[in-house]
Amino acid sequence: MNLPKFIARDSFYVVGLAIETKNEIEMTENRKIPEVWETYYKEQMSEKILNKQVPEVTIALYSNYESNENGTYTYAVGVPVDKIAHVPENMTTFNIPASEYAVFTTRKGKLSEVIPEAWEYIWKWSKENKRKFTTDFELYDERSIDPNNSQVDIYIAIG
Repeated sequence: MNLPKFIARDSFYVVGLAIETKNEIEMTENRKIPEVWETYYKEQMSEKILNKQVPEVTIALYSNYESNENGTYTYAVGVPVDKIAHVPENMTTFNIPASEYAVFTTRKGKLSEVIPEAWEYIWKWSKENKRKFTTDFELYDERSIDPNNSQVDIYIAIG
């Protein structure tokens, strides 16, 4: 994986399906994140969200960190929206604060391989760099339509 690029982003809103979890759980057969994705797509939740900024973009976000990568956090899958109007049942609204981000781009490959691989690299990288543990997110766009040949950008809040 290449070194990250550094960018500033303005705040934005995401509406999506959320759970609370921790990495310790996500490394076992009791993991919750795959179930969130399955429910999100099976129930076509993105179709119920109004005011999408870019229809073909999906965001997976990590927020409300208890402490660091070892504590609990909120995980959500959703879409960025221009404004909050009607929030569908079982979904939550998130305000992603303006921040400086280190942006990591995965290699192309199977999503089930490139995402864990990228996070392993990010955890090593963050031991020597300052993460904020405010809100981080994965951006899925046209490069990730094919789950067997995908590329994803992962935004890590720094500062």
